Amino acid sequence: MASLLEQLQAEAASLIPQKSAVLVATSGGMDSMTLLYALATASVKYRWRIVSAHFNHQLRGNAAKADQRLVEKFSSQLGVKCATGAWNDKDSDSIKAYGLEKAARDARYSFLKNKATRHRCDYIATGHHASDQAETFLWRLMRGAGGSGLAGVRPVSGMGGGNHIKLVRPLLNFSKCDMHNLTDENSIPYRDDKSNSSPKYLRNKIRQELIPFLEKNFHPKIEFPICQTQDLLQAEADYAIAQAQTWLKAAKRAPFRKLHLAVQRRVIWQQLIQLGLEPQYFQIEDLRKFPGKKFAINAKELLHRDERGSLHVGTHPDLKFSQDECLIRPTAKWVEREFGNIRVRCRVSRKIVRKEGLEAFDADRTGGLIVLRHWRQGDRFQPIGLKKPAKLKSMFTSAKVKAEEKRRRTLACSSDGEIFWVQGLRIGEHAKIRAETQRILHWEWREM
Repeated sequence: MASLLEQLQAEAASLIPQKSAVLVATSGGMDSMTLLYALATASVKYRWRIVSAHFNHQLRGNAAKADQRLVEKFSSQLGVKCATGAWNDKDSDSIKAYGLEKAARDARYSFLKNKATRHRCDYIATGHHASDQAETFLWRLMRGAGGSGLAGVRPVSGMGGGNHIKLVRPLLNFSKCDMHNLTDENSIPYRDDKSNSSPKYLRNKIRQELIPFLEKNFHPKIEFPICQTQDLLQAEADYAIAQAQTWLKAAKRAPFRKLHLAVQRRVIWQQLIQLGLEPQYFQIEDLRKFPGKKFAINAKELLHRDERGSLHVGTHPDLKFSQDECLIRPTAKWVEREFGNIRVRCRVSRKIVRKEGLEAFDADRTGGLIVLRHWRQGDRFQPIGLKKPAKLKSMFTSAKVKAEEKRRRTLACSSDGEIFWVQGLRIGEHAKIRAETQRILHWEWREM
């Protein structure tokens, strides 16, 4: 019977052709060091050229340096060339947008791709195993992933971007327990990353708390039924993807609305990928349910689906500041004006009327001539409760008013140019009712 190491090497040989050049992503941890040892010791038999690659994220100080030294030393003992790199230029915008974990992963894979190209490697081998697959399944399940997301990683996959280099994962049929046995049997050195035990990361909590609970109470080797489920989900996802691709390539398509729900989602998903966008569940559902409706994808571009199922990207309408104005001279009788997308009614009286939707101001402070206009760059407003005027732009941002909507909002200025009312915000401090107020400006509005 073949030893565990021989089984691993045979699995790798089924994925990596003979005479291939393989870059092994080697962190210094148990899984990657085991993988490096297995491939290096089988390289003569399968005529592989092996290169190890270590990326220092520079997040763990001296511990990270020790990881690198171990990888370099072990590679030398195995007769393997070692390529190293460090995350010196950390993109703070990327970290802020995607989080440290994803930004670090992106930097690491960029490094691996560059080193694989430089060393003319056909494959990049990573140490993902069955226990990792189970963790990924549970982690993505909590995030509401679909079939292909829950399916986990494949034994062999492309790098994307038209690159010929492939990612290969020879350990997927082996568990963490197998990794322990392999390191013990073959005296393989490795280092533990203490950040892998930190409970602040959800993946670590899954590994240390959830999986042991499932193993103790439900299934002693929970990763294997999870991997079986992933295999089933992957096959079903592959079918839906194939159907979507066939539909997208067809010269004469069946109506989008008649496609199966799973295929509709994949049609949209596929097009988002082609547009360079990361598919999100709610985005896919919005595009699927509301043909013709435009959704912002960034500050400048809008995305919509037409009735036929095709996605289109367009730009926001020209967002120039409007110079339009409308004048109102309040009297004792109701005066009505239409401006922008609203209709305003106002009148002046001696007594205040309390009615839902009816706002009241000090008529002597608003003055005899009121100007209706749209928001302009630099406008400042002091709503009730604010000690001093602030930028209206900041108030809109805090209220999550979109850029195009800001310019449609109507505001009212008193005779001296002071803003006393802004559509959708509180009334102004400048013209609020006081104890000494003699005349009341009653004000109501509605959208048309």
